[in-house]
Amino acid sequence: MTDLYSSARAFLADYGLHPAPDAYLAHGYVDLFLAAWRGASSPRLDLAARWALWTWRTDDLIDTELRDAAPGAADQLVMQLLDVLYGKAAEHTDHPTVRALADLVGHTAPVMPRDWWTRYQAELDAWLNAAADKLSTYVRPGRTPSLREYLLLRPVDGGMLLAAMWCELALDCVTPDWSSLLVHKLLDAFSAVGTLTNDLSSKDVGDTFTAQAALSHSVGLPPQEARQEVHEQLNAERTRFWFMTTAVRDEARLTDSDALHPVTATFAGALDRFLRALADWTRTSSRYTESQVAAVGAGVTLAPTARSRPAAEVAPCR
Repeated sequence: MTDLYSSARAFLADYGLHPAPDAYLAHGYVDLFLAAWRGASSPRLDLAARWALWTWRTDDLIDTELRDAAPGAADQLVMQLLDVLYGKAAEHTDHPTVRALADLVGHTAPVMPRDWWTRYQAELDAWLNAAADKLSTYVRPGRTPSLREYLLLRPVDGGMLLAAMWCELALDCVTPDWSSLLVHKLLDAFSAVGTLTNDLSSKDVGDTFTAQAALSHSVGLPPQEARQEVHEQLNAERTRFWFMTTAVRDEARLTDSDALHPVTATFAGALDRFLRALADWTRTSSRYTESQVAAVGAGVTLAPTARSRPAAEVAPCR
């Protein structure tokens, strides 16, 4: 705990990513990382934690702190970040997020498989552009998306595929089956659980880019009824994730030539652990107000493992 906390604090402070690193870390990020990536070696745990901190701080910057910036400021920052991501020299490297990204790229690319790094670049590229699109299309004008618009952008903007790859990095479980249909469905469920959990826990009462806001806007449901519907959808997605995790683990135990690689079962377990840690964090983190944590309650508690899961625990999707 102490080593990871000190490293995380130094990362935030050395690059100026946050003006008050201790206050930022008081939200419990280090506890989240330790719970999600239990058993990871120190160098891998440290690197994955830095990626998570950088991504969430960059998201805060684009989504909130650049809200009132001059038009084009976010797009310019994204262009600089993409230059660094793809190994080019950014025109200006004095921005904290740009300098920190250069450090992360320099430490990560040499130690990870080339295929993993290529897809990580692609996913981070997509995430950065989606974040900028959300800012200009929804956040800055205060526009609520339709449910269709939300469903199209949220899987990319939510960053859960990046989180899945942090699990691969931290626990050394890079799956060669990333593009297989079964793993694709697993990742889709993983992303849905994570983004809905985040939406229901958000403390920004003015945030219009949430599932409940989109549902209320599109269908005309009262806010509390829309929120309840999202709770039920989260329950359904948790069940779907449990089914997909079970299917992947079963498939990886097979010995025929078309079976998934055994490491993919480890990867599925890592995703499960990450979601459980995320659910616990949203219930306890000071990032969320007490009223919202209480409102989310058991709605972000993941289904237990197959051996102990009672059949009636998860509410059916209507």
